[in-house]
Amino acid sequence: MGNLKMPVIIIVFVLTLAALLLGQHFIFRQRTLNNLEAQFAILPGIEDVTISPESEGLSLVVHMGQETGLKSTYDRLLGLAKKAGIPPHRIILQDNRGPILSQALYDIHYAIARGITVGEFPSMAMDVEAILDAQGIENREIWVEKEFVYLEMHYGTEHLYQVFSRDPVMTQSPELTRGSIWGEG
Repeated sequence: MGNLKMPVIIIVFVLTLAALLLGQHFIFRQRTLNNLEAQFAILPGIEDVTISPESEGLSLVVHMGQETGLKSTYDRLLGLAKKAGIPPHRIILQDNRGPILSQALYDIHYAIARGITVGEFPSMAMDVEAILDAQGIENREIWVEKEFVYLEMHYGTEHLYQVFSRDPVMTQSPELTRGSIWGEG
């Protein structure tokens, strides 16, 4: 060890330790994300889940299946998301909406927004029901809770799941609704 200098040995040791710890961090982080995704994926009606780490925190993209039962599934989804540190505005629902249900959502979104804004939910529900009846969309549910207004519609092979926030702070942001036009055809 006559020619080796102590500072060189320390630098090599520190760099090796840093590389090992960094590698371990990425391996365990991916395993943790995979475990979280598996917990979400076993919820009824969920076909696929992706959790993405981003600079603002974790984001959750959930692909909902046909005839999910949005209300019960979303409650359980929110509980798991809260435990994982994923806020509600970072949850995105994907569905298989097509042109019929996309148009129906467009036609009723003003009634829903007005209902949330003024709090007249019985008239909101009647307006939504009348519009959907006129369009022949019989398989649907809309319900109101403390934090959200839930909408579930089915028409043939199309299905649409949408969650509207009742929080005035969130309604000012683009995260007002947690639904997706991905898969719209």
